[in-house]
Amino acid sequence: MDTLNISNATVRNWERLGTDTTGKLTKRANKVRSGKRIVPFEYISDKNNIALLETIVETILDGGYPYMDCIYTLCVGRLKQCGIYSDDNVRQVLAEYAGNSVISELTRYSLPTDEFDFIGAIYQSLLLEGNKNCMGSYYTPQKVAANMTKDLDFSAKQTFLDPCCGSGSFLLTLKCGDPDLLYGVDSDAVAVLIAKVNLLCKYSHVDFIPHIYCANYIGSDALSSCDDVFDGPFDYIYTNPPWGAATNADRVSSHIRSGESFSLFFVQSFYGLKPNGLIRFLFPESVLNVKVHKDIRLFMLENCAIDTITFYKENFTGVVTSYVDILACNAAPRDTIRVTKDGDTFCIAYDSFGKTDNIVFNILTNDDIKIIEKIKSRSSYDLSQSVWALGIVTGDNKGKLFDTPKHGMEPIYTGKEIARYFLKPAKKYIFYEREQFQQVAKDEIYRSPEKLVYKFISDKLVFAYDDTKSLFLNSANILIPSVPGMSVKTVMAFLNSDLYLFLYRKLFGEIKILKGNLSQLPFPMIPPDTNKQIEQLIDRIIASQDTSLIERLQDIIYDVFQLTEKEIALICSSI
Repeated sequence: MDTLNISNATVRNWERLGTDTTGKLTKRANKVRSGKRIVPFEYISDKNNIALLETIVETILDGGYPYMDCIYTLCVGRLKQCGIYSDDNVRQVLAEYAGNSVISELTRYSLPTDEFDFIGAIYQSLLLEGNKNCMGSYYTPQKVAANMTKDLDFSAKQTFLDPCCGSGSFLLTLKCGDPDLLYGVDSDAVAVLIAKVNLLCKYSHVDFIPHIYCANYIGSDALSSCDDVFDGPFDYIYTNPPWGAATNADRVSSHIRSGESFSLFFVQSFYGLKPNGLIRFLFPESVLNVKVHKDIRLFMLENCAIDTITFYKENFTGVVTSYVDILACNAAPRDTIRVTKDGDTFCIAYDSFGKTDNIVFNILTNDDIKIIEKIKSRSSYDLSQSVWALGIVTGDNKGKLFDTPKHGMEPIYTGKEIARYFLKPAKKYIFYEREQFQQVAKDEIYRSPEKLVYKFISDKLVFAYDDTKSLFLNSANILIPSVPGMSVKTVMAFLNSDLYLFLYRKLFGEIKILKGNLSQLPFPMIPPDTNKQIEQLIDRIIASQDTSLIERLQDIIYDVFQLTEKEIALICSSI
C-alpha cells in the first residue's frame, strides 16, 4: 500500500507523549478503535475541490452504500470523462469488476480533472482512523512521491515496481512514456481498482492493460500469484510501505527478527532488484536509530550501497511521526552517503554508520565527526562497569501510593521530581514492603549512600544526585557510576552537560535514555584537582539550587577536552 504509516515503536512513543496533530491526548487503543475520519488535505492540489470531496463522502456515508460499488462508480465516471470508457482495453479491465453495481446517486458528480488522485483522496476520507491505523493506510502526497522519483530514467526500457502501490501515487509521478514498464502490487482491492483507472487515464492514448495486482507482496502467496505477470528483476523498486501495520505477512525472513512490516518489504524488494538496480523507501525517521530496527540497518549495510538519505519537514493529516526516504543501490558500498536535510545537502562517511552496538545510522557532518573523535581520543573509560537498576514497579500505584504520609511510610520519587543535579520534593509516599511489589531492585542499590537517578523518558540527559537512600518508582532509573578518578557527582556533571547531550544525540538519536547507550559514552581521565573543583561547584548547586552555576561547570568540561570556541558553538547550536 502506498502509504505514510505508523510503526509499533512510533505508536508506543505517541502513547508516551500523549500527543496527536491537534495536540490532544490520545491512546493507541483509541486510535485503533477510532470512528474518526480524516480528510487528507495535503493530498489535494486545489483546496477549492475539498468541498466537493466532502460532499461526495457525505453522500456515500448517508446512503450506506458499499465502498467498492461507490469507488467503482466514480472510476467509471472518470473513465467516461477521459473519453476512454468504451475502449477495448478499458472494457477488459472493467470486466474484472462486473459484479459491482453503479450507484446512481454518485453519477451526478463531475470529478475535477486538475487533481492528482481525487478518487484516492475520497477513498482515504471514507476509511475510519482505526482502519487506517490497522491497515497502515496513509497515502503518499504527490510532492513527496515526485521528489523520490524525479531522477528516474526510462530511456533504456527500465522497469519499475511499487510493491505497496495503493492508488498509485508513485506510478503516477513517473516520467515514463510506456506504461508496460510499470508494475504495482497492493493487498487492498479497492486501492488496486483506483490505481488501474488512474493509469488508464494517465496513458489514455496507449492500448494497454495496467500491471497492477491485488496481492500481499510479503505474503507466502505473493510470488506464486505474481510470477506469471512480473518480468523482473526490476531496475527500480520504490514505495512507501506500511509502518507497523497489520500486514498478515507469513513470509519469514532470517534477516528481520523484529517482524516490522516495512523491514520485511524492504528485504523482499531488494531481492527483486537487478544488479545496480535502485531501491527507495519512505521510512519513519526511527529507522535510523531505534534499537528495534537494528536488523534492517544491518541488512542495508551488509547488502546495499546506501546512496542518499532525505529528511522531510512536512506533517501529514493523522500522522505526527517524522520520516525520511532512503535510496540504495544493489551494489557494493561507497565511501560516502549524501544527506538532504533542511534544504542542505552534504556528504557523510559511509563508515560512520554502524559504530554503535545498535548499528545506529548517525547523520554526522565532518565537523560532528571531528568533535566526537576528539572526545574519544581524550577518553579512557566508559560506564560499562557501573551498577544499573530500575525503580520500583508496584503493580498497583493507585492502591500503594499515597499523597500524604502515614506512620511507617517513606517518600518515593518519580521521574517528575528529577531535575538536573538535584531532586524536587517528593509528592508520593509508600510502605516499603518489597514482597508486595511486582518488580524491585536489590535493597542495597536503593540504600546506597550515593547514587544517580535519571529520567528514562526524556529528550535530554537529566541526572540528579541522591545521598538520602531514597526510593524511586520505575519512571526513574538508577546509576551508581564507576569511572576511575571521578566521584559520583563529577560523573553526573559530565552526563548533565551540553557536551554529553550532543554526544548522546549524535551517537544514538534516541528519544529515550537507555542504559545500553549510556554505557558507551566516553569518559576522560581527569586530575584530582579538576574532580574536586567540579564536586565543589555541584555542592553549591545542590545546596542553593542556583542553576546559574551550571555554565561554569560546562566550561570546565569543555576545557577537559580542549574544545575550541568554534567547536563549542557548533555543539550549542546542535542541541
